[in-house]
Amino acid sequence: MNYVTIIYLLNIVLYAMYFFTKTGGETDFSGVDFFISGILSLFLIFAGYLNAKKGMIYRTVLCMFFLNVFLFACSGLFDQFGSHFNILSTNNSDSFIFTLALIVYNGYLFPLTISLEGSGLSLIFPVVLSFILPSLGYLIGKKLHPNKQNSTEL
Repeated sequence: MNYVTIIYLLNIVLYAMYFFTKTGGETDFSGVDFFISGILSLFLIFAGYLNAKKGMIYRTVLCMFFLNVFLFACSGLFDQFGSHFNILSTNNSDSFIFTLALIVYNGYLFPLTISLEGSGLSLIFPVVLSFILPSLGYLIGKKLHPNKQNSTEL
């Protein structure tokens, strides 16, 4: 059982429930929105920790990172060559579907994404954080719970 994948999917559901019950516009953010986003980010660190504690290999925490890299690469490719892919892009060769999938998949970072809108960093930060947060938790889990089966005693 990969805890990072489960927590990622749980983060989508939890933030969607919070976002759709919120009143006001989608660009009206308060400190509570950033606090909720921070708590959901801590869940990802905890998921990486659980993967390390259960003795899983490091690749298990990177599966969401690889999916984010795929969505980011497709977003860039279809942005450049989108005029030939009418189904997967909107007018003027924008890669709408892949960009939307990247933002929805990383919905727990929505306040940060909106704050950085228009700078290009709004798509890069979710990809980078999907690597850093679970990896940090995995590193903490490996330091706190070393695998005693692989250690060699002389």
